[in-house]
Amino acid sequence: MLDIKIFSDFACPFCFIATGIFDKMKEDGINFIVEWIPYEMHPDIPLEGRSVEGKHPKGYAEKMYEMLSKLGAEHGIEYKIQEKDYNTHRALLAGEYAKSVGKYDEFSKMVFKAYFTDLKNIGDKNILDGIAEKTGLNVLEMNKLIDTGEYNKNLDLAKELTNKFEVEGTPTFVINNKHKMIGVRPYEQIKRSFLAYE
Repeated sequence: MLDIKIFSDFACPFCFIATGIFDKMKEDGINFIVEWIPYEMHPDIPLEGRSVEGKHPKGYAEKMYEMLSKLGAEHGIEYKIQEKDYNTHRALLAGEYAKSVGKYDEFSKMVFKAYFTDLKNIGDKNILDGIAEKTGLNVLEMNKLIDTGEYNKNLDLAKELTNKFEVEGTPTFVINNKHKMIGVRPYEQIKRSFLAYE
């Protein structure tokens, strides 16, 4: 069995594609377990978000969008061109709550969709609560546990793993706690890469 850790942030468009890759691996009968490790890429982004204008060279956004759309189409994932980056800290904590009640897959896909398809501010508590409710999470319990710091230790542990495996970006896959793979690629190619470590 493959043991896959994926270091991921909800602001990482390629991590969204990884959800589709794992779904397809299940369909293909590949025996694996996956653990999503929270990796906050930009903790400095304010809660209202930050404009991406001037962030990249001219034409970069269009090329990135084209590449993401091509990779995403394979998994039914739609992207829209971002105008803002958003803070993901609370969303990552909410993700830890979703894990604790066995609903991480559904929750994470809806958060990614809100960010990259619906262009919503997932740093906004109300937006996040709406996603949690649609996923069937207990919103009151989730917020209480987040606000009392219940999942801060999870992010601390994630940072320890980040240092242990020398992770510097997302998505980073660690297979069987030994082999590190960075980035996504077309499904058949990435599946072959994973199976090479089986």
